[in-house]
Amino acid sequence: MSMRVRFSPALTGALDIGGARTALLNHLIASRGGALVLRIEDADPTRTMSGAEDALLADLRWLGITWSEGPDAGGPYAPYRQSERTDAHASHLAELTASHAAYRCFCTAKAVAAERAEDEKAGGASRCHDTCRALSSEESEARASAGEPYAWRFAVPVAETVLWEDAVQGEISVRSEDIGDFVLADSDGTFTRVFASWADDVDMHIALVVRGDGDISMTPRQILLSRAAGVEPLAYGHLPSVTSPDGAPLCESVGHTGITELRDTGYLASAVVEYLALLGWSDPDDRENPTLSDVEQAFSLDRVSKAPCVHDPERLRTINARHLRALPHDALVRTLGAYMSRPPGWADFDALFEAARDEVVVASDIVTIADFVVSRPSQLSLDAEAHAALVVVSAALEAADPGSYNGEALVGRIRRKLKAAGLQPNVGLEALRIALTGQESGLPLTALLSIMGVAEALIRIDSTQVDTHRARKR
Repeated sequence: MSMRVRFSPALTGALDIGGARTALLNHLIASRGGALVLRIEDADPTRTMSGAEDALLADLRWLGITWSEGPDAGGPYAPYRQSERTDAHASHLAELTASHAAYRCFCTAKAVAAERAEDEKAGGASRCHDTCRALSSEESEARASAGEPYAWRFAVPVAETVLWEDAVQGEISVRSEDIGDFVLADSDGTFTRVFASWADDVDMHIALVVRGDGDISMTPRQILLSRAAGVEPLAYGHLPSVTSPDGAPLCESVGHTGITELRDTGYLASAVVEYLALLGWSDPDDRENPTLSDVEQAFSLDRVSKAPCVHDPERLRTINARHLRALPHDALVRTLGAYMSRPPGWADFDALFEAARDEVVVASDIVTIADFVVSRPSQLSLDAEAHAALVVVSAALEAADPGSYNGEALVGRIRRKLKAAGLQPNVGLEALRIALTGQESGLPLTALLSIMGVAEALIRIDSTQVDTHRARKR
């Protein structure tokens, strides 16, 4: 059987960088002749956000992550929503109870919490004391028949060591006494995540579970479940967590971390995917800027760092800027144009987008850049030298072809006229920039004139001259 992996997010929030990275690495593993299963862990309705599944699928598709089986695609092991698989979970629980690997626990939540508090106070591992494990089958059945609430717990073997070779972290061992008898189904009949995800992995023939290290405590429990059920334990690999630059859990305060937010802000999917692929992965060829194609060819879990990965917003921005600069013209126009309202009739926005190619870091930057072009500046005032130079600039443009959009030719003409008038060309060009945009820096003047054209440039120059006259009369 081919390598079957899965991505099984809970619908508790938007897909973030950490979750997207997990999905991508599973996608990379499956891309070598395997299969990626998308399974939704939505068994707990109190933690499931409305609309989260549709948003998740949209984010994954935007990133180019594909799956062979899932809630939308179907497959031989459907359904692929955990909430729709309770019958299968009940069947696995029945097998475990039949073999006495699971038992009813009548302890109240308050009693269990008190036991755990005592353990923590004594400095030991926090665990259930397994009081109900010693109950006879007859007593357990009688108490259940009498209506006493109970949960189902797994009977963890005594004095055993659970050992596995983690595909990322290496060899890990856990003593059974540090695990304690864990809950399989709560008193309301809800199956726990540790049990339901194991049952689904078994039923769907998952060979390798690659997930975040926040779930590493589930692994020894799931290995014990496999042993008790008489099935071959799965292979596991736990990815290090993604943290903020100061080592704290990833949060909004360190920059954009939600995939939807990244998309809406103007990051390219190709840039985000490259960033995610390189996050915590070391290139065996030690290339300075390996591309996604490089990663796909060389990827293996043993090159993934065991230490937490630090989310670096600036690195993501740098990668995105590089991807934007590499876009063909038509793609650049579509990408940047999505953030612009209808342009004024005089503006050549294709020229604007091309001029902004080296200026934008994320596509939404075009809004700020274009504002200097689209919005006519007001209440400007130039000093005497700049005003005199602008008079010459205006005359040079008036004598030019009003329909000309050749910015380089226009700037060359302006320079020659300023020199002929005995004025410093730089003074005149700086005055022109201020008249056109109200700013002392920005896009090249050649680009600005190509974008605006002579007629619009003259309107703005005239407005600046009027503002300057008014300021002098005050």
